[in-house]
Amino acid sequence: MPAPSILAVLALAAAQPPASPQPDAATLAQAVDRCMATYAVRLTRTEATEEAIFAAASQGCRALTEQLNTAIARDYPAEQAREAIATIAASARPNFMQMLQRIRADRQRREGH
Repeated sequence: MPAPSILAVLALAAAQPPASPQPDAATLAQAVDRCMATYAVRLTRTEATEEAIFAAASQGCRALTEQLNTAIARDYPAEQAREAIATIAASARPNFMQMLQRIRADRQRREGH
């Protein structure tokens, strides 16, 4: 049986309704934030360094981050999307480190240190 042509596959895919609606950029941004926060909370209970925690969180949340970047590129004009993606990438580490500091300070305060 010959392989289907690309046009046939695309036509079939276009004829099928999407399984579920694609989340928008704002929803995905919240999901990335929750994912990163989950790693931060869990790993600050260990002896892991801040850099190791950030690396683990970044790797663990990579698929969501890629989905976010795709949604931004889909939902916004090209130049605005590039700027947004660059801004998010540039602020990810400093924002994460601030979150780690807040988590550790809150934990110490609750433990009475």
